[in-house]
Amino acid sequence: MAKEPRGRLYQESEFVFDEFNGLKVERIIVCQNADSEPILVYIKVENRNWHQYFLDAGIGFWENWDNLIDIDDDDEFKHIDSTDKLKLRGKRISKIYCTKDYRNSRIVIEFLDKEKLILKCINPEILDSECELIKVK
Repeated sequence: MAKEPRGRLYQESEFVFDEFNGLKVERIIVCQNADSEPILVYIKVENRNWHQYFLDAGIGFWENWDNLIDIDDDDEFKHIDSTDKLKLRGKRISKIYCTKDYRNSRIVIEFLDKEKLILKCINPEILDSECELIKVK
């Protein structure tokens, strides 16, 4: 397992995270609140530790805490392994970036086959609106 800096790597409205370029997805776990809104996305790629990303206060966050933290389900949060549901297992990442989206940001993972996994606000014109995780071709 490659050792990397621990903690928050980005907390900005725009950033490029290129460490996963060319690597294959092993798992995606989505932490959802009681309303099924994605609060946090955990990602594991080949030969790397677990990372997590999320949107808050109109900006994107990307963190590396080495391992999964607090993924026990309870009444407030559910952790859903979405790797196979989204058909992402083994997909090779082309690039990862965060970009402005009206009053918010969105985090995009692009794959070599041009599909994208996007974490974005449902109403980007409303600061810090509810989020959704979508896959587009």
